[in-house]
Amino acid sequence: MLIYRNVAFALASVILLQLAAGALWIALPLAMDGYGWSRVAIGTVFAAYSAGFMAGAYFAPYIIRRVGHIRAFAGYAGGAAAVTLMLALGSDFSWWMLARFGFGVCIAGLFAVSESWIADATPPERRGAVLSMYQIFGRAGLIAGPFIVALPGLDLVDGFIIAGMFLALCLVPVVFTTRGQPSLPQTELVSPLRLLEISPAAAGAVFAAGVVNSGLLAFLPIWAETLSGAVAAQPAAIVIGVVYVGSMLTQWPAGHISDRFDRRVVIAILAAAAAAAALVLAVIPTPGLVTGALLAGLWGGASLAYYAVAVAHAVDRSRAEELPAIASGLLMVWAAGSIVGPILAGLAYSGPLEARGLFLFAAAASLVLTAAMFVRQRQRRPVDEAEREDFVYLGATSGELAEIAGPESEADEARAQGPAS
Repeated sequence: MLIYRNVAFALASVILLQLAAGALWIALPLAMDGYGWSRVAIGTVFAAYSAGFMAGAYFAPYIIRRVGHIRAFAGYAGGAAAVTLMLALGSDFSWWMLARFGFGVCIAGLFAVSESWIADATPPERRGAVLSMYQIFGRAGLIAGPFIVALPGLDLVDGFIIAGMFLALCLVPVVFTTRGQPSLPQTELVSPLRLLEISPAAAGAVFAAGVVNSGLLAFLPIWAETLSGAVAAQPAAIVIGVVYVGSMLTQWPAGHISDRFDRRVVIAILAAAAAAAALVLAVIPTPGLVTGALLAGLWGGASLAYYAVAVAHAVDRSRAEELPAIASGLLMVWAAGSIVGPILAGLAYSGPLEARGLFLFAAAASLVLTAAMFVRQRQRRPVDEAEREDFVYLGATSGELAEIAGPESEADEARAQGPAS
């Protein structure tokens, strides 16, 4: 029971963390748009977050090994709260760039701590189910966060304060845990060339997920303002909420279908569906709130689902001892795409086609991915079904691939055979 109590503490912290992230997801772009910033400037601020996330993901294992999980979580959470509250102090571009870079560093560290904590605290035979619950709870926080900011009487500066409050509160469950420090796997990064050698399809799909999803999600709240005469944050919250609900509905079916068929074909179909939804939005860029939210949800249900399928494909192609490094390498590739995507999306949105250009950018990139997957499918035979790992959902911020996809370590076996601590 003590094990599951400590897992519950970690899950509670994750929910509070994701509530903050969801609140910022609409408060940030709407505030920058209200300040009159250019679309390229807005995209650059989002790119700064991704650059910080890449740096944070790289250094997090060293920091956690040096100070331990609880101190690392406390430091990262305090830093994330501080740089979020910085946003309420002014609207200088350089100031916001610095704040968002720092937030990316801290969020990467918080995810590294929480995921390794949960994986270590859970018996091997229950780990897949618990980590899936972790992803579901986290996604629920992302959905609920925007609606908190959209409550009547709150402005966007209040949104920064609310997010900072949730980030401070996420400290509470972790620091009151009674469990000892979990162990951290010794991981090394895999170079992009090695990733391309192991699975160019997975590397390409993960990069595309960073480019398309991070790019479009950065500007969907601003686009949502044009769909309704309601208070700006309310249509943005509805659109972002429907996008994430759509991804929750499609993720498991897509993953389990990919267990039965070539995962590259599944990625291609999802990317083609995302391109179709984006093309409809390009043709009808202001369809009204209900239709717009539904179309955005269809896009999200397809486009946000193929990252995890791509990771599963990389697992199929990798040796067991490579899995921790593969997970870290794929995370870096995703972060690289997430740096490029918001800037390209900002350029597309600021062009003469405006919203049409934004959705055409998403559609074109998705169609390129579709074509690439079919090309790879013709060039290399699929992994035999008997040799595939069972699909387990991983979000784009997850670096704990080896904990749930690889063979049990000696520590896992000892914990499974011995008494719970």
